[in-house]
Amino acid sequence: MHIILMLVIVILGMALGSNVSWLLGLPVVIAGLLCFNLGNDLWRAKQESSLILVGLLCGVFVLVVSMFN
Repeated sequence: MHIILMLVIVILGMALGSNVSWLLGLPVVIAGLLCFNLGNDLWRAKQESSLILVGLLCGVFVLVVSMFN
Protein backbone atom coordinates (compact mmCIF):
# COMPACT_ATOMS: atom_id res chain seq x y z
CA MET A 1 0.00 0.00 0.00
CA HIS A 2 2.93 2.36 0.48
CA ILE A 3 3.53 2.37 -3.27
CA ILE A 4 -0.06 3.36 -4.06
CA LEU A 5 -0.01 5.99 -1.32
CA MET A 6 3.25 7.36 -2.66
CA LEU A 7 1.90 7.57 -6.22
CA VAL A 8 -1.27 9.38 -5.13
CA ILE A 9 0.64 11.92 -3.03
CA VAL A 10 3.24 12.56 -5.73
CA ILE A 11 0.55 13.05 -8.40
CA LEU A 12 -1.29 15.48 -6.12
CA GLY A 13 1.97 17.34 -5.50
CA MET A 14 2.67 17.56 -9.22
CA ALA A 15 -0.86 18.89 -9.80
CA LEU A 16 -0.39 21.47 -7.06
CA GLY A 17 2.97 22.41 -8.50
CA SER A 18 1.71 22.94 -12.01
CA ASN A 19 -1.65 24.56 -11.17
CA VAL A 20 -1.01 26.54 -7.99
CA SER A 21 2.64 27.02 -7.13
CA TRP A 22 5.77 24.91 -6.89
CA LEU A 23 6.22 26.30 -3.37
CA LEU A 24 3.17 24.23 -2.38
CA GLY A 25 3.70 21.30 -4.72
CA LEU A 26 7.35 20.53 -3.98
CA PRO A 27 6.89 19.72 -0.26
CA VAL A 28 3.95 17.46 -1.13
CA VAL A 29 6.07 15.60 -3.71
CA ILE A 30 8.87 15.20 -1.16
CA ALA A 31 6.39 13.91 1.43
CA GLY A 32 5.12 11.40 -1.13
CA LEU A 33 8.63 10.15 -1.83
CA LEU A 34 9.17 9.64 1.89
CA CYS A 35 6.50 6.91 1.75
CA PHE A 36 9.29 4.56 0.62
CA ASN A 37 10.44 4.56 4.26
CA LEU A 38 7.12 3.42 5.74
CA GLY A 39 7.10 0.19 7.72
CA ASN A 40 9.86 -2.35 8.13
CA ASP A 41 11.60 -4.32 5.39
CA LEU A 42 9.41 -7.42 5.79
CA TRP A 43 6.20 -5.39 5.53
CA ARG A 44 7.42 -3.54 2.42
CA ALA A 45 8.47 -6.80 0.76
CA LYS A 46 5.06 -8.31 1.52
CA GLN A 47 3.28 -5.27 0.05
CA GLU A 48 5.43 -5.26 -3.07
CA SER A 49 4.92 -8.97 -3.68
CA SER A 50 1.15 -8.59 -3.36
CA LEU A 51 1.17 -5.70 -5.85
CA ILE A 52 3.26 -7.78 -8.26
CA LEU A 53 0.69 -10.57 -7.97
CA VAL A 54 -2.15 -8.12 -8.69
CA GLY A 55 -0.25 -6.81 -11.73
CA LEU A 56 0.34 -10.31 -13.07
CA LEU A 57 -3.31 -11.24 -12.60
CA CYS A 58 -4.37 -8.07 -14.43
CA GLY A 59 -2.02 -8.97 -17.28
CA VAL A 60 -3.50 -12.45 -17.54
CA PHE A 61 -7.00 -10.98 -17.46
CA VAL A 62 -6.20 -8.55 -20.29
CA LEU A 63 -4.62 -11.37 -22.31
CA VAL A 64 -7.64 -13.65 -21.86
CA VAL A 65 -10.12 -10.89 -22.68
CA SER A 66 -8.19 -9.93 -25.81
CA MET A 67 -8.13 -13.54 -26.95
CA PHE A 68 -11.94 -13.79 -26.78
CA ASN A 69 -12.69 -10.46 -28.47
